[in-house]
Amino acid sequence: MHQCYYCEQIFDSKEDLFQHVEIHSDIERNKEIADRQKKLNKK
Repeated sequence: MHQCYYCEQIFDSKEDLFQHVEIHSDIERNKEIADRQKKLNKK
């Protein structure tokens, strides 16, 4: 069993976990980009 370290959801296989974690990493990356753009717009 494998557990997602973002939301603690449990998966039977590493493949399922990796596919799931990609969703979180995309969300995190988009947040960082949005934050960076907000800071640039404030200047």
